[in-house]
Amino acid sequence: MDKLQKYLPDQRFLILLNRFIIRYDESQCNKNKVVKDAYLFCVGYFFKYQQDYENPYLKGPSNIIAILSSALLSPNFYAIPSNISLDRVLYFYKFIIEYIIWNEYEVEAVFRTQKLIFRKEIPYEIKDPTSCKKKRL
Repeated sequence: MDKLQKYLPDQRFLILLNRFIIRYDESQCNKNKVVKDAYLFCVGYFFKYQQDYENPYLKGPSNIIAILSSALLSPNFYAIPSNISLDRVLYFYKFIIEYIIWNEYEVEAVFRTQKLIFRKEIPYEIKDPTSCKKKRL
């Protein structure tokens, strides 16, 4: 991940998603498993690195569609090194979107579960400093 620090967040996201999909593809997984796990990867990446971009007007999985689409439509998309081919991400993009649309309850449950897991991993003080009760003197 250190080598990726020189890239913008949307570029890092696409590069890592590309690596993830290629590894799954090489391991002979079927397309459905690649798509489900790619969605899970996107959710995990979203909570770890891009959660501050969450749009409160969108349902959870719709945020994943938004960041994935934004990364692919970004002018930064063309600044990714030429040795990294994003063909597999582009190929699986439509399947990830279809999976989110056609499996509404499943993807929402995954999103909520991952959100809870992520919040448990963050120390209490960092979560929401305004929610701490003040001690009375």
